[in-house]
Amino acid sequence: MRCRLCGYEFDAAQMACHAACPLGSRCNLICCPNCGYQVVDESRSWLVSSLRRIWPSLGRPDEPPRPPQRRPAGASVPLSHIPVGVPVEVQSLEDMPAQRLARLSLYGLTPGSYVEIVQHRPLPVVRVGETELSLDKEILAQIWVQPHTQLLT
Repeated sequence: MRCRLCGYEFDAAQMACHAACPLGSRCNLICCPNCGYQVVDESRSWLVSSLRRIWPSLGRPDEPPRPPQRRPAGASVPLSHIPVGVPVEVQSLEDMPAQRLARLSLYGLTPGSYVEIVQHRPLPVVRVGETELSLDKEILAQIWVQPHTQLLT
């Protein structure tokens, strides 16, 4: 299992419940050993199994793989290669899971939007409109952008 918050991989079947948990063996939570983030163990949850009987397609984590997007033609480069302060237009977001695409789109980071790198170190920070996001370098490498000449003048 991969933690949805910190990305740490661990085996949920090998996890023992925390000693301080008042529910003990009836606890339906999986806790990340790295950051403590908790998620519901869907295999043990009565509520999840009841909802799945009503809506069989509800919240299936096993989504079919998305077809890879083609890199746009022209002078597109990964956002990780853009210097600080240069406004660019997002062309595509390649090979990202659907959940990450949904989160980034909530902040306005979608194809056609204009972004700017605020800093590269210690962590990359991207400005989208009035919002500043700290993103991992691997995520920046999956965002293909093109410098917008009208914004440079």
